Amino acid sequence: MKRKRVFTRVLMVCLLLCTMCVPAFGAEEDSKGLEQAIVAAKQIITVPDNYTDFTHYSNERETISGKVLVWRLNWSEKEGKNGSVSATIGENGVLYEYRKYNDDINQKGLAQVTKEKAQITAEEFLKKVMPTDAAQMRRVDKNLNSYSNEEYYLTYQKFVNEVPVNFISVNIGINKYSGEVTSFNAENTEIKGLEYPTVDSVMEPAVAEKTYIEKLGVALKYYSYYDYKEKKMNIFSGYSIDDNENNAIDAKTGQVVSPAKRNDIYMNNMKDKSGNGMEATLATAKEDLTKEETDAIKNVSNLITKEKAESILRETFDILTSDMKVNNVSLNKKYNNENYVWNISFEGAYGQVDAQSGEVLSLNSYKDNKDTVNKDISKPEAQNIAEGFLKKVTPNKFAQTKYKDVKNRDLKISVIEEGNDSSFNYVRQVNGIEFSNNRLRVEVDKANGKVIGYDNNWYENVDFPDISKVITKEDAFNKIKGLSGFELQYILLDKNKIGLVYNFNNTSENYIIDPMNGIRIDFTGKAYKENKLPEYTDIAGQLCENTVKELLNNGYYIDGDKFNPNMSITQINFFKYLYSPVKNGYNTDDEFYDMLIGNGVIKKEEKAPNSFVSNQDAAQFVIRYLGYEKIAVHPEIFVNPFKDNVEEKYKGYAAMCYSLNIIKGVSGSFYGNNNISNAEAATILYNLITVANKN
Repeated sequence: MKRKRVFTRVLMVCLLLCTMCVPAFGAEEDSKGLEQAIVAAKQIITVPDNYTDFTHYSNERETISGKVLVWRLNWSEKEGKNGSVSATIGENGVLYEYRKYNDDINQKGLAQVTKEKAQITAEEFLKKVMPTDAAQMRRVDKNLNSYSNEEYYLTYQKFVNEVPVNFISVNIGINKYSGEVTSFNAENTEIKGLEYPTVDSVMEPAVAEKTYIEKLGVALKYYSYYDYKEKKMNIFSGYSIDDNENNAIDAKTGQVVSPAKRNDIYMNNMKDKSGNGMEATLATAKEDLTKEETDAIKNVSNLITKEKAESILRETFDILTSDMKVNNVSLNKKYNNENYVWNISFEGAYGQVDAQSGEVLSLNSYKDNKDTVNKDISKPEAQNIAEGFLKKVTPNKFAQTKYKDVKNRDLKISVIEEGNDSSFNYVRQVNGIEFSNNRLRVEVDKANGKVIGYDNNWYENVDFPDISKVITKEDAFNKIKGLSGFELQYILLDKNKIGLVYNFNNTSENYIIDPMNGIRIDFTGKAYKENKLPEYTDIAGQLCENTVKELLNNGYYIDGDKFNPNMSITQINFFKYLYSPVKNGYNTDDEFYDMLIGNGVIKKEEKAPNSFVSNQDAAQFVIRYLGYEKIAVHPEIFVNPFKDNVEEKYKGYAAMCYSLNIIKGVSGSFYGNNNISNAEAATILYNLITVANKN
């Protein structure tokens, strides 16, 4: 038996799942096929006449329906220009991807094309791409804040019988300045001819919800997040549906059904074989030490020697034979505590030992095993070997885990089989619930009964929050339903069969609900920041309506269902309005302010998030944003353009804002000490963006 370890398995998955840039050979790449591909592509896309440099290649693409020969066509400008068009089109006439780039377009400032116009263009393009199905495609991204400097991104999903088809969708990008389609990608649009179940005799939504809770459930478990800045591990609890693996409830029978999984076995291989090994390596997140530091640490009495670490590994695993020499040894510090780890690379294996306690942390063998006798051990026998190993090596930790077979949802082990190997994952239990970030994994070679892989991923000296007063699973279900929606949808059961089910929408979203207060939290355990554009209910008919809407279309907004145009704007809201496209990238307000201070937009002593912003404050912030403060700090070179008096230290800022048409005042007066409203902030921001993006 030949075993391919981490690298080859990851490579295999990449080859199978991705469209690789590998030339096709033989009869596949003939002139007729190329001609058909070019003609089919040009019936959908427009290639400018001056894009005369043409290249192409072909390869097989994995789809749910099977392999399809696709052509990658590329047109570009000559003479040093960067304009280009690329399209990937299948022998079946399906356009899979399209991208156009034109650096001649001035792509700065506020959009020249509205979202409404962009949607019209996108739907006209859809009629070319999917002439028979375009009428069934509906836009499903209306309130998402997918920000791009150059494009509006619009997502369309297929609907049949007024029910969404969750496996057929397209994404279209419309340039904000030229109004043309500049990007496109499709998912499963090649699927044709399958029968969609009727919506007759489906169970009522309330019944489906109860069935889902009973048969699939909402799991309460512990999560962890390591804050590298604070060097602190945060353990938190949460309800989620991520254990359900997109499984759903059959809308007519009430049975649990599973959607088709593309290249399922290869995904399992990557998850178990490479994923766990890679996580184990990451768990040490090593900080390489100098030779002098290593020598000093080895002299510390509570660290075992590298020879002792090697001996522990050899005594623990009989797969490490005497002929497997040591290639490399390093001592590294774990990222989440003060412990050090010996990392030992053998000829055909890699292991880790805690340098203080001597506990074995991992071993992964990638040596070819060529036993003369194949014992052909069954899965139950392999599991007994795995559990016997754990009882011997780490009995206390093993006693704190539970296991399950993948077909049994009531317990907590995951069993993955590939060829002659079985891998068992035992998950840590704390306060009666799962802590999935901690586990013990054992891999057994069924041919010879030897343990050939082991990972001990376990956090020591961490506190787990109390879960004695949590909301019910039903309440957690309803919270997720309110965020995602729970409704009828069509799923692909296999490549030839479509099922009608009840399930959550957007199951790819990682919904975690705080079990104490019912709010959504993110992967760090903090309140989740919605990435959605608001739909203001109070700007219709206001003088600021068009300005606010145009800013909104460009990704600039104040959080909330109401814009409150006449309300004075706070300092933090002013800055978050200005930095709307990137504000959600900061976990805390302090991090956000660190960015502002670092960019010189505000000084540390001026930080006052809840204070109101005056006209003179706004002028100062705006000029700093533009990078002109070195000029503005010299009031003696400026003439006050306003009718009223402007404080000397603000005169340069006010004068520059006036000359740049950013702040013009009211009836010729600056009113420097007056607080600005949300509506006035919108006008300032609109003018600022226009100025900032001029050539």
